Amino acid sequence: MKNKLLVLLMSMSAFASAQGIYHVNAVDGLTVRTSISGKKIGKIPYGYQVKVLEKSDPLVIKDDGKSIAGNWVKIDGKSTQIIIDPNFDESYDPQGVYVFDGYLTNQKEFIKQAENKIAKHPALKDYYLATSYKVFAIKGDFFADGVEDDVYRMISPDGNVRIMAINNKKVGSDIYALGGPKDPFGISDYDFDYFYKVPKNTPFWADRNGTKLMNQVSKNDIKIFTYDVLYLNDLQNKGGYIYRYGKKWNILK
Repeated sequence: MKNKLLVLLMSMSAFASAQGIYHVNAVDGLTVRTSISGKKIGKIPYGYQVKVLEKSDPLVIKDDGKSIAGNWVKIDGKSTQIIIDPNFDESYDPQGVYVFDGYLTNQKEFIKQAENKIAKHPALKDYYLATSYKVFAIKGDFFADGVEDDVYRMISPDGNVRIMAINNKKVGSDIYALGGPKDPFGISDYDFDYFYKVPKNTPFWADRNGTKLMNQVSKNDIKIFTYDVLYLNDLQNKGGYIYRYGKKWNILK
């Protein structure tokens, strides 16, 4: 009886240690599959929170010639944001999907990395990361200069949610803000449900109701950029695709 109890406790401990909250660190997003090495469902954007349920045995994969160590892990798909691949048309159990955790960072470390970067910018000293959201930090080339930028969702001194885009350059950096009284779109508080990067060369178009397919849109209304675009929106569709063009912020709803 004692041996059986010991085995049970060891199993419970191993399962518990596999669970936790992580964030995607793959800049282009993390592939989600139906099973270990199964069909591709889509991707979780960079920065999004992921709840890990179970781990498989460790392995090493090759990515652009680099060795990445990790495990296949079962995650709760309902706890995150999955951008469904247009070629995937099957049903799946969102509470039992799989990713490779070599592209995940535990939440504590992910927050620490973001705060260390923010600390280098005195202009942000009175702001703090909005870590209560599932995503509060994203990366991408949002200023069309070939350099990876950092964008943070932060709480301002007056308690509103603002977007702070750090335009990293080959030498130095600039900070551009969204939200507050001078917001270009009249949005003072970016307390939005969705916040992620739309990768360069991705077609997108105006669609307030979210019902138009690409083949239902005129070619003249489809936009494709050679740099990354922000997607910030809520369930009331107050936001949209936000991008830099002509040295200013623009929005497509």
